[in-house]
Order: sequence, then structure tokens, then C-alpha cells
Amino acid sequence: MKNIILCVFLLLSPLLSANTLNLTTVNWEPFYGEGLKENGFFAAISREAFKRAGYDITVKFLPWKRALESARSGKFDGLLGAYYTDDRAKTFYYSDVVHQNDEVFVSVKDRGISYTQLNQLKQYKVGGMRGSAQMDELRSLGFDIEETTDNIKSLLKLSSHRLDMVLIGRQQFNYLLQNENELRSLQGNLEAIEPPFKSFNLYCTITKKRKDGDEIISGFNQALSQMRNDGTFQAILKRFGQ
Repeated sequence: MKNIILCVFLLLSPLLSANTLNLTTVNWEPFYGEGLKENGFFAAISREAFKRAGYDITVKFLPWKRALESARSGKFDGLLGAYYTDDRAKTFYYSDVVHQNDEVFVSVKDRGISYTQLNQLKQYKVGGMRGSAQMDELRSLGFDIEETTDNIKSLLKLSSHRLDMVLIGRQQFNYLLQNENELRSLQGNLEAIEPPFKSFNLYCTITKKRKDGDEIISGFNQALSQMRNDGTFQAILKRFGQ
């Protein structure tokens, strides 16, 4: 009897897992993170949209560049949260916009750094997350950049004057200062420079290695639109204090 049950389970297991999407991303609080409730508000929104489209998701948290390349190669089905670039669009199907984020330059307070034109900041060394779209953009503009695996490391380098500025999402900057033990002592010592470098839209993606990737994204987009219309989207944001 046990052998029969085992055989039935083995036959059914591919069907049971067929609608599970294995996604990857980086710890990027408060949007998503392995230590956050429900993995964060962006993850909660995305999980509900995928569920309505007929898919469960798992999320593996990795350094960003490894996550990006692993999803690109098809090791994972896609990315939970990504900015758009033309290069990425060659290998990923992009969802509709899920959320937005302002990327800001952060400096040590009272450094007196300000700008009205981006070129005025080229004299400074800028830190940020390795493999990120915003750092790639600064590199293409001729900035002197220094990348790290996560923004905590970059902010620590900034505080010890090994960097002049860090380019980071505004919400993550505020979150890290308030919640990371290594950074709490820096509250009041670091400041965001206005205006923001750029406002980026944030998406979910599915690798083009999946032949049904376009279909998955289409279902996700329909569910996301439904969530906005029936109030679920706003309710999730409210639940997370967003």
C-alpha cells in the first residue's frame, strides 16, 4: 500500500509543482526582504497577483547581480522587483508597473554637496549596489563609481569618508537607518541630496527562457489591474503602512 501511495505521489508531483514560479531578488527593504513580514509589501502585492493568475511563488534572496544573472539564464523563473532597462528587456518579459521608487544621492551631512545639473556631481565618487540599473546608468554617463554587494556596505564606506556619495532608493535609505544596527548611529549624520537622481518604476519579470513567460505576465497584469480596481492593492499598502 505504501508503495502505491508513493507511486501516486511521484506521478502527481510534477502537476502539483507545475504552477509554482521560483523567483529571485535581493534583500531590498522595505519593498522586499527575507526578514520582513510576508517578505515585504511589494512581495505581498506580487504574491497575490500571481496567485490570482494561477501561480504560487517561492522567493530566493541573493546578492543582486547573482539574482539578475541567475534569472536571466533560466535558473529561476524571474525577478521579484526590477527596474527597466533595454538590455534586460532582451531577456525578460516585464509586467505592468507595480510600484515606484526615487533614487537619491546621499552624502555626509554638512558636506555642502548640491546640484542643479547632474554633471556638477561628476567630481565625486559615488557608491551603490553592484549590477543595478542606476549604477549602470551613472557609469555610462562617466561617473566615478564604486559598487558593493549591498547598500549597507556602501553607507558604511560613506560614513568613513571612503565615498563622497551613495546612490540609493529613498525608502530603503530611511528604512536602513532606522532598522539596521550597524547604521543606527549614523542617523542625523547622513542626508539625501535633492532633487532625486531619478524616479524608477518597479516591475516583476519572467525570463524569456520560459516559453510561457508572456502568458504568465499577461495573467499577472490582469490580476494586478483587478487588485487595483477592487481595493486589494491599496489594502495591502495600508496593511504595511505605505
